[in-house]
Amino acid sequence: MAVIYLVTELCCLTAATLSFIFNAYIIWCFWRKKIPAADNLRLALYLAIGDFGYALSALVHIGYLAWNWSNIYLDYNPYIIIFTNSFLPANLKVVVVISCSMALDRCLAIFLPVVYRQLSKTYFANCAMACGYCWFLFDYLFQMITAPYRRMPNCATMACFVNRTFLLYVSYSNTIAGLLIVIMSVFVFAGIRKISARKIGATSAVKTTNVFRQANRITVGILFCSLFFVTIPSLLVTGYEEVTGVSLFAELGPFYICAILVNGCTEYGGTVAENKQCGLFGGATTEFY
Repeated sequence: MAVIYLVTELCCLTAATLSFIFNAYIIWCFWRKKIPAADNLRLALYLAIGDFGYALSALVHIGYLAWNWSNIYLDYNPYIIIFTNSFLPANLKVVVVISCSMALDRCLAIFLPVVYRQLSKTYFANCAMACGYCWFLFDYLFQMITAPYRRMPNCATMACFVNRTFLLYVSYSNTIAGLLIVIMSVFVFAGIRKISARKIGATSAVKTTNVFRQANRITVGILFCSLFFVTIPSLLVTGYEEVTGVSLFAELGPFYICAILVNGCTEYGGTVAENKQCGLFGGATTEFY
């Protein structure tokens, strides 16, 4: 069991390092004004900040686990475990809220374009970020206040050190949020399919529609990564424990953290490539529409 924990932790550290570097680069591009039309891409910036914070928290938490690993006897300090881990589920809520907001942004652009054009992109993004951090604060305080703060020998996952009520809350809240992303993604995919079926006449309309489709592809890529690396593992964890009564965290270690970190790496890989083609990382000025 200890060997499985170590392998999972090393995978987490690798993914956390990559996510930290990549999202730091995205934030740096925004800070140095290398991304034009930044107001229209503010949600992407906030998502990068959320993934950056999650990667940093994971490096601290998983680094402590790996540094104090032993193949004979595991005995971690519960205060350090709870404090370093408390930022992980809280940061995840920021990522989930921003992902849902990006899906809502695309739904408005596709189905209610008039309303979308009148909506302040900066205000919408700031409201989404504020909701994310309110949920962040709630999760952080919930875990810190309800944690039992007792030693749990030979266990290196959050499931052993947090309150059972909090663990159930995290599982079900992540599952519900994931299902919301699924539902909104279906609307986005259907809307994009409908838009793709339209014929474009004028050259200017072609250029505008290409940018619109580019923004849609970016959002679809981010949503697909969220579905594959956040929603599906969350459903797997909840369903497995409901059926068997055994926590996957206790058997495999912090594998769910690893999946979320991989999501933080992959969701922007396609985005950067697409943006470079579209001019978002160059000198052109574009609309995120």
